[in-house]
Amino acid sequence: MKTLILFLWPMLFMAQTQFEKGTTAFNNQNYNRAISYFSDVLEEEPSDKMARDYLGQSYAKLDNWEKSAEVSKTLVEDYPEDAEYNFRYGGALGLVAKNANPFKAMSLLDDVKFHLKKAIQLDPKHIESRWALLQIYLEIPGILGGSEDTSREYASQLKSISPVDGALANGFIERDLENFDKAESFYKEAIELGQSETTYRELAELYKRSNQTIKRFEALEKAATKLNSLPLASDYAELAITLNKNKGKALVILEALNLDESNSKDKRKLNQLKSKLK
Repeated sequence: MKTLILFLWPMLFMAQTQFEKGTTAFNNQNYNRAISYFSDVLEEEPSDKMARDYLGQSYAKLDNWEKSAEVSKTLVEDYPEDAEYNFRYGGALGLVAKNANPFKAMSLLDDVKFHLKKAIQLDPKHIESRWALLQIYLEIPGILGGSEDTSREYASQLKSISPVDGALANGFIERDLENFDKAESFYKEAIELGQSETTYRELAELYKRSNQTIKRFEALEKAATKLNSLPLASDYAELAITLNKNKGKALVILEALNLDESNSKDKRKLNQLKSKLK
């Protein structure tokens, strides 16, 4: 037994090291590198739960939904009562269907709905699954089972769980239907409730889609001033450059950002924007 342990120890140590490298790469948003490390772990131990968990998420971060679905399927098979894995599998399949031809999309929709609804059964307060189902029922044609009324029902459920998500969900529906005034009202409500990056980003996206550039600029300026958010500050700075307006203020906002020192990509992006504003 002692000899066997000594023989296996280097393999176990190597797997642990590769896993740690994978999590570091994932946290630093180096998703291709993370995939390589987690794949190495799974070559040694194909059933490793956390390596598969991170691998599926890494593929999702790269919008490789087919690979993400493949990995998530193995987790659902091994852990069928896990709400999160059902959500990830259903969500990934949904995005595969969205980008596929109509025949393939039709063949996937039943599985998509089944796993997203199962995630809700397993976790009655699962917000992300309701969001996914809301979008599916809103975006697919009625002949395939789409339904605005069903989307609104999921928005109502979201509101009962999280008022912010409820306001965002109703804003999303109205924006998709191009009822821009109603959408604006819901998104402003969401901002009042949440004051988060997501709430401001969705309002700015509404103004972008409805060609209200000045309102978008004002919303981004307010968000960038209030929140320590590189994405929002970047959007504001880029629009300031395009409009040749308030570039000095945009530079002050960028210089005040408190970023994670380990994230080299964010630092490079920040420095590039600062150079353009000077």
